Amino acid sequence: MTILVSKKGNVFLDFLKINEEELNDYVTDAPLTHSLVVAKYQEKYLLMFNKWRQNWELAGGIIDEGETPRECAIRELLEETNQSIKQLSFKGLMKFQLKPDDRIEYGALYSGEIEDLNAFKENEEAEQIVFWDRVSSIGYIDEIDEKLLEYY
Repeated sequence: MTILVSKKGNVFLDFLKINEEELNDYVTDAPLTHSLVVAKYQEKYLLMFNKWRQNWELAGGIIDEGETPRECAIRELLEETNQSIKQLSFKGLMKFQLKPDDRIEYGALYSGEIEDLNAFKENEEAEQIVFWDRVSSIGYIDEIDEKLLEYY
């Protein structure tokens, strides 16, 4: 079952609403490589502008050796946006078929509310952040990341 295909050809194959403790039970046919975070502040969604991909996307990244998906989500949110969430909730397991080599990967999705806003610090990956109302035109948003906002 395909949920959507991005204009870059990446396929959002499935979203599994499972408990976080069950992650390893479901990740059997491909690796769990990354975590993403759907964060909100005052009813708007946090997006970062990725310098390399030149589009708006969710904060998140590759799970480091010895790191849990939750630890990855917390670290990436802070590194890329300088924001943190006190109550991070696990939402489910994402399954993707990614270009250019059509590899299958899983990702863990987390969400939460930013209570205290920190000043953004530009970094090697993120040029800027925005709190998006899902209506205003801000430029190209990766279609998969935009779809993931629905899982908040």
